[in-house]
Amino acid sequence: MLQIIANETSGNGSCARALKDVEKLLDDLGLDYQLNITEYPGHASLLADEAIRRGETEFVCIGGDGTISEVVNGFAGRLVTLYLVPCGTGNDFVRCLDLPKDPVLALKAQLSGKPYLIDVGRVNDHFFLNISGGGFDTEVLNQAAHFKKLGKGILPYLLGIFAALFRFRPLPVEMTMNGKTVKKEVTIFSVGNGRYFGGGMMAVPHAELDDGLFDVVIADKLGRLSILRLLSKFISGKHTSLPVVHESRCRELTVRCPGMIINIDGELFKEDTARYQIFPSSLRLMLPDRE
Repeated sequence: MLQIIANETSGNGSCARALKDVEKLLDDLGLDYQLNITEYPGHASLLADEAIRRGETEFVCIGGDGTISEVVNGFAGRLVTLYLVPCGTGNDFVRCLDLPKDPVLALKAQLSGKPYLIDVGRVNDHFFLNISGGGFDTEVLNQAAHFKKLGKGILPYLLGIFAALFRFRPLPVEMTMNGKTVKKEVTIFSVGNGRYFGGGMMAVPHAELDDGLFDVVIADKLGRLSILRLLSKFISGKHTSLPVVHESRCRELTVRCPGMIINIDGELFKEDTARYQIFPSSLRLMLPDRE
Protein backbone atom coordinates (compact mmCIF):
# COMPACT_ATOMS: atom_id res chain seq x y z
CA MET A 1 0.00 0.00 0.00
CA LEU A 2 1.28 3.46 -0.88
CA GLN A 3 1.99 5.65 2.14
CA ILE A 4 1.25 9.30 1.37
CA ILE A 5 3.10 11.76 3.59
CA ALA A 6 1.78 15.26 2.87
CA ASN A 7 2.75 18.67 4.20
CA GLU A 8 -0.32 20.77 3.42
CA THR A 9 1.39 24.01 4.47
CA SER A 10 4.26 23.65 1.99
CA GLY A 11 4.38 25.97 -1.02
CA ASN A 12 1.98 28.52 0.48
CA GLY A 13 -0.94 26.12 0.15
CA SER A 14 -0.12 24.60 -3.25
CA CYS A 15 0.49 21.21 -1.61
CA ALA A 16 -3.01 21.16 -0.12
CA ARG A 17 -4.41 21.67 -3.61
CA ALA A 18 -2.11 19.02 -5.09
CA LEU A 19 -3.16 16.49 -2.46
CA LYS A 20 -6.76 16.48 -3.73
CA ASP A 21 -5.58 15.84 -7.28
CA VAL A 22 -3.22 13.09 -6.13
CA GLU A 23 -6.02 11.30 -4.30
CA LYS A 24 -8.22 11.49 -7.40
CA LEU A 25 -5.40 10.11 -9.59
CA LEU A 26 -4.76 7.19 -7.25
CA ASP A 27 -8.48 6.47 -6.94
CA ASP A 28 -8.87 6.52 -10.74
CA LEU A 29 -5.94 4.10 -11.07
CA GLY A 30 -7.39 1.82 -8.37
CA LEU A 31 -4.30 2.07 -6.17
CA ASP A 32 -4.57 1.57 -2.41
CA TYR A 33 -3.03 4.25 -0.20
CA GLN A 34 -2.95 5.53 3.35
CA LEU A 35 -2.92 9.28 3.91
CA ASN A 36 -0.64 10.76 6.58
CA ILE A 37 -0.74 14.54 7.15
CA THR A 38 2.19 16.23 8.89
CA GLU A 39 1.24 18.36 11.89
CA TYR A 40 4.55 19.87 13.05
CA PRO A 41 8.23 20.14 12.04
CA GLY A 42 9.89 16.73 12.08
CA HIS A 43 6.56 14.86 11.92
CA ALA A 44 7.27 13.55 8.40
CA SER A 45 10.34 11.70 9.70
CA LEU A 46 8.31 10.09 12.45
CA LEU A 47 5.52 9.06 10.05
CA ALA A 48 8.02 7.50 7.64
CA ASP A 49 9.80 5.59 10.39
CA GLU A 50 6.53 4.27 11.85
CA ALA A 51 5.35 3.10 8.43
CA ILE A 52 8.61 1.26 7.73
CA ARG A 53 8.37 -0.47 11.10
CA ARG A 54 4.92 -1.68 10.02
CA GLY A 55 6.50 -3.20 6.93
CA GLU A 56 5.59 -0.51 4.38
CA THR A 57 8.05 0.04 1.53
CA GLU A 58 6.42 2.53 -0.89
CA PHE A 59 6.01 6.22 -0.07
CA VAL A 60 4.56 9.28 -1.80
CA CYS A 61 5.95 12.58 -0.49
CA ILE A 62 3.80 15.65 -1.14
CA GLY A 63 5.72 18.79 -0.24
CA GLY A 64 8.86 20.78 -0.90
CA ASP A 65 12.54 20.07 -0.39
CA GLY A 66 12.20 20.35 3.39
CA THR A 67 9.45 17.72 3.52
CA ILE A 68 11.44 15.40 1.25
CA SER A 69 14.42 15.80 3.57
CA GLU A 70 12.32 14.93 6.62
CA VAL A 71 10.93 11.81 4.93
CA VAL A 72 14.41 10.66 3.89
CA ASN A 73 15.60 11.07 7.48
CA GLY A 74 12.71 8.86 8.55
CA PHE A 75 14.02 6.20 6.17
CA ALA A 76 17.45 6.45 7.90
CA GLY A 77 19.27 4.61 5.13
CA ARG A 78 16.73 1.77 4.80
CA LEU A 79 16.02 0.90 1.15
CA VAL A 80 12.47 1.85 0.16
CA THR A 81 10.73 3.33 -2.90
CA LEU A 82 9.93 7.04 -2.94
CA TYR A 83 7.54 8.89 -5.27
CA LEU A 84 7.78 12.69 -5.30
CA VAL A 85 4.98 15.25 -5.67
CA PRO A 86 6.98 18.52 -5.71
CA CYS A 87 4.98 21.58 -4.65
CA GLY A 88 7.28 23.60 -2.38
CA THR A 89 9.01 26.93 -2.84
CA GLY A 90 12.22 25.82 -4.57
CA ASN A 91 11.66 22.20 -5.63
CA ASP A 92 15.39 21.93 -6.24
CA PHE A 93 15.96 18.20 -5.86
CA VAL A 94 13.45 17.15 -8.54
CA ARG A 95 15.17 19.39 -11.11
CA CYS A 96 17.69 16.58 -11.55
CA LEU A 97 15.01 14.04 -12.45
CA ASP A 98 13.50 15.24 -15.76
CA LEU A 99 9.95 15.08 -14.42
CA PRO A 100 6.98 17.23 -15.54
CA LYS A 101 6.74 20.49 -13.60
CA ASP A 102 3.10 19.88 -12.75
CA PRO A 103 3.17 17.92 -9.46
CA VAL A 104 0.40 15.49 -10.36
CA LEU A 105 1.76 14.82 -13.84
CA ALA A 106 5.12 14.23 -12.18
CA LEU A 107 3.58 11.55 -9.97
CA LYS A 108 1.78 9.97 -12.92
CA ALA A 109 5.09 9.71 -14.79
CA GLN A 110 6.69 8.00 -11.79
CA LEU A 111 3.85 5.52 -11.33
CA SER A 112 4.59 4.17 -14.81
CA GLY A 113 8.36 4.54 -14.43
CA LYS A 114 11.26 2.16 -13.93
CA PRO A 115 13.36 1.58 -10.79
CA TYR A 116 16.35 3.88 -10.39
CA LEU A 117 18.70 3.66 -7.40
CA ILE A 118 20.29 6.87 -6.14
CA ASP A 119 22.86 7.73 -3.48
CA VAL A 120 22.03 9.28 -0.11
CA GLY A 121 24.34 11.60 1.79
CA ARG A 122 24.72 12.00 5.52
CA VAL A 123 26.22 14.84 7.52
CA ASN A 124 26.59 14.03 11.21
CA ASP A 125 23.20 12.52 12.12
CA HIS A 126 21.25 14.02 9.19
CA PHE A 127 20.59 12.30 5.85
CA PHE A 128 20.20 14.35 2.67
CA LEU A 129 19.50 13.83 -1.03
CA ASN A 130 20.51 17.08 -2.62
CA ILE A 131 23.04 19.64 -1.33
CA SER A 132 24.62 20.55 1.98
CA GLY A 133 27.18 23.22 2.72
CA GLY A 134 27.97 26.51 4.36
CA GLY A 135 29.00 30.08 3.76
CA PHE A 136 27.30 32.76 1.71
CA ASP A 137 24.68 30.44 0.19
CA THR A 138 23.60 29.42 3.69
CA GLU A 139 23.15 33.07 4.65
CA VAL A 140 21.07 33.47 1.48
CA LEU A 141 18.79 30.64 2.65
CA ASN A 142 18.52 32.26 6.05
CA GLN A 143 17.48 35.59 4.52
CA ALA A 144 15.26 34.04 1.81
CA ALA A 145 13.02 32.57 4.51
CA HIS A 146 11.75 36.11 5.12
CA PHE A 147 10.63 36.44 1.47
CA LYS A 148 8.97 33.07 0.73
CA LYS A 149 5.49 34.51 1.01
CA LEU A 150 6.24 36.72 -2.02
CA GLY A 151 6.32 33.80 -4.44
CA LYS A 152 7.79 30.45 -5.49
CA GLY A 153 10.90 29.62 -7.50
CA ILE A 154 13.99 31.80 -7.50
CA LEU A 155 12.45 35.16 -6.41
CA PRO A 156 12.75 34.69 -2.62
CA TYR A 157 16.36 33.59 -3.04
CA LEU A 158 17.30 36.56 -5.23
CA LEU A 159 15.95 38.87 -2.55
CA GLY A 160 17.84 36.81 0.02
CA ILE A 161 21.09 37.40 -1.90
CA PHE A 162 20.93 41.16 -1.49
CA ALA A 163 20.02 40.89 2.19
CA ALA A 164 22.88 38.43 2.76
CA LEU A 165 25.51 40.70 1.19
CA PHE A 166 25.35 43.02 4.20
CA ARG A 167 25.58 40.27 6.82
CA PHE A 168 27.96 37.63 5.52
CA ARG A 169 31.52 37.06 6.73
CA PRO A 170 33.87 34.40 5.19
CA LEU A 171 34.13 31.12 7.08
CA PRO A 172 37.54 30.11 8.57
CA VAL A 173 37.39 26.35 8.00
CA GLU A 174 39.59 23.32 8.48
CA MET A 175 38.69 20.81 5.78
CA THR A 176 39.79 17.18 5.47
CA MET A 177 39.15 15.42 2.17
CA ASN A 178 40.86 12.61 0.24
CA GLY A 179 43.56 12.31 2.89
CA LYS A 180 44.51 16.00 2.96
CA THR A 181 43.70 18.71 5.53
CA VAL A 182 43.72 22.41 4.68
CA LYS A 183 42.89 25.55 6.64
CA LYS A 184 41.48 28.53 4.73
CA GLU A 185 38.76 31.16 4.66
CA VAL A 186 35.98 30.34 2.21
CA THR A 187 33.00 32.16 0.80
CA ILE A 188 31.08 29.00 -0.07
CA PHE A 189 31.51 25.27 0.30
CA SER A 190 28.87 23.05 -1.31
CA VAL A 191 28.71 19.27 -0.95
CA GLY A 192 26.48 17.92 -3.69
CA ASN A 193 24.70 14.69 -4.35
CA GLY A 194 22.28 16.74 -6.48
CA ARG A 195 22.96 19.95 -8.41
CA TYR A 196 20.46 22.69 -7.66
CA PHE A 197 19.94 25.14 -4.81
CA GLY A 198 17.84 28.21 -4.11
CA GLY A 199 15.02 27.74 -6.60
CA GLY A 200 17.16 26.68 -9.56
CA MET A 201 20.72 27.94 -9.00
CA MET A 202 23.15 25.28 -10.25
CA ALA A 203 25.45 25.23 -7.23
CA VAL A 204 27.13 21.87 -7.96
CA PRO A 205 26.82 21.55 -11.74
CA HIS A 206 28.63 18.23 -12.25
CA ALA A 207 27.07 16.19 -9.43
CA GLU A 208 25.44 12.87 -10.29
CA LEU A 209 22.86 11.14 -8.10
CA ASP A 210 24.15 7.63 -8.75
CA ASP A 211 27.97 7.78 -8.97
CA GLY A 212 28.74 6.98 -5.32
CA LEU A 213 30.60 10.28 -4.84
CA PHE A 214 30.02 13.78 -3.53
CA ASP A 215 30.95 16.69 -5.76
CA VAL A 216 32.46 19.45 -3.61
CA VAL A 217 32.61 23.07 -4.81
CA ILE A 218 34.63 25.61 -2.79
CA ALA A 219 34.86 29.36 -3.43
CA ASP A 220 37.80 31.23 -1.87
CA LYS A 221 37.39 34.26 0.39
CA LEU A 222 35.84 37.11 -1.64
CA GLY A 223 34.70 40.70 -1.11
CA ARG A 224 31.14 41.87 -1.80
CA LEU A 225 31.70 42.93 -5.39
CA SER A 226 33.52 39.69 -6.17
CA ILE A 227 30.64 37.73 -4.57
CA LEU A 228 28.20 39.46 -6.93
CA ARG A 229 30.38 38.54 -9.91
CA LEU A 230 30.54 34.97 -8.64
CA LEU A 231 26.78 34.79 -8.22
CA SER A 232 26.17 36.01 -11.78
CA LYS A 233 27.73 32.72 -12.87
CA PHE A 234 26.55 30.68 -9.88
CA ILE A 235 22.94 30.72 -11.10
CA SER A 236 23.84 28.99 -14.38
CA GLY A 237 26.55 26.73 -12.96
CA LYS A 238 29.38 28.51 -14.78
CA HIS A 239 31.08 29.63 -11.57
CA THR A 240 33.25 26.49 -11.52
CA SER A 241 35.24 27.93 -14.43
CA LEU A 242 36.51 30.79 -12.24
CA PRO A 243 40.04 30.54 -10.77
CA VAL A 244 38.69 31.29 -7.25
CA VAL A 245 36.39 28.24 -7.38
CA HIS A 246 37.66 24.68 -6.89
CA GLU A 247 35.97 21.32 -7.56
CA SER A 248 36.73 17.94 -5.99
CA ARG A 249 35.06 14.55 -5.58
CA CYS A 250 35.09 12.37 -2.49
CA ARG A 251 33.22 9.76 -0.48
CA GLU A 252 33.91 11.42 2.87
CA LEU A 253 34.61 14.96 3.99
CA THR A 254 35.03 16.73 7.33
CA VAL A 255 34.62 20.48 7.81
CA ARG A 256 35.45 22.18 11.12
CA CYS A 257 34.43 25.73 11.98
CA PRO A 258 33.13 26.58 15.48
CA GLY A 259 29.64 28.06 15.37
CA MET A 260 29.08 27.63 11.63
CA ILE A 261 25.59 27.29 10.17
CA ILE A 262 25.22 24.57 7.54
CA ASN A 263 22.48 23.97 5.01
CA ILE A 264 21.15 20.42 4.75
CA ASP A 265 18.66 20.23 1.86
CA GLY A 266 17.46 23.74 2.61
CA GLU A 267 17.21 23.38 6.39
CA LEU A 268 19.73 25.19 8.61
CA PHE A 269 21.67 23.66 11.51
CA LYS A 270 24.40 25.01 13.80
CA GLU A 271 27.41 22.68 13.89
CA ASP A 272 31.03 23.05 14.96
CA THR A 273 32.03 20.02 12.87
CA ALA A 274 30.31 18.59 9.79
CA ARG A 275 31.25 15.01 8.88
CA TYR A 276 29.98 13.93 5.47
CA GLN A 277 29.57 10.37 4.20
CA ILE A 278 27.84 9.02 1.10
CA PHE A 279 25.75 5.83 0.90
CA PRO A 280 25.61 4.54 -2.68
CA SER A 281 22.37 3.15 -4.18
CA SER A 282 20.42 3.65 -0.95
CA LEU A 283 17.06 4.94 -2.21
CA ARG A 284 14.80 3.71 -5.02
CA LEU A 285 12.96 6.17 -7.26
CA MET A 286 10.58 5.26 -10.07
CA LEU A 287 11.37 7.41 -13.10
CA PRO A 288 10.57 7.57 -16.81
CA ASP A 289 13.11 5.77 -19.01
CA ARG A 290 16.34 7.80 -18.68
CA GLU A 291 18.18 6.15 -21.60
